[in-house]
Amino acid sequence: MNEGGQLIGIEEVSSLFEKSIESIRKYKNYGILKVADKVGNKDLFDREDVLLKKQLVKEMQVQRGLSLSQIAMELDRLDEMRSQGPEKILIVEDEEGTRETWQEFFQGSGYDVFGAGDGQQALDMVRMNRPNIVLLDLRLPGLDGYQVCQRLKSDPLTSEIPIIMITAFLTGASDTVRGLEYGADDYLNKPVDLDVLAAKVKSVLRRVAR
Repeated sequence: MNEGGQLIGIEEVSSLFEKSIESIRKYKNYGILKVADKVGNKDLFDREDVLLKKQLVKEMQVQRGLSLSQIAMELDRLDEMRSQGPEKILIVEDEEGTRETWQEFFQGSGYDVFGAGDGQQALDMVRMNRPNIVLLDLRLPGLDGYQVCQRLKSDPLTSEIPIIMITAFLTGASDTVRGLEYGADDYLNKPVDLDVLAAKVKSVLRRVAR
């Protein structure tokens, strides 16, 4: 271990993970754990990174059922998101004027914003652009908001992307309940107050970042 106590050998990594050294080597080979330095032939790992990865790997394996290769992909994506600039918002709204108004508003607030006009386009854009959050209108041509939400939340590679469901004014409470049952993280009724929506976006993004 180095003088500051931040770099640790594979034996201590094994102890922290409560896994065999062979398992830790496998994590290293998949790129889940990355060597921070070497002393001779001895691999050294950053202790804080190891503790963070321990929690993430446990969550992804136990709660989400991801394979090691999927975990490695997801960790790379998280690293990429941290290194990138503004957070990305996907606005899924079939009314073009409304979609453009929301896009301009959030772009003016410093977000990287893109839009989709129907459910299938929304699914395609999530896979291509990996947004930090999706604002999802309930009433869409083709695949509706329920179906889009269900597909995103049932896919291990997109299930952690938060979704705010936008429900039409005067729809019943059952629509909101149904949206939450499909995995939506929050909801808002139309007509939308953009300041309220922006506050919800910030709140949800803070919540999922913890």
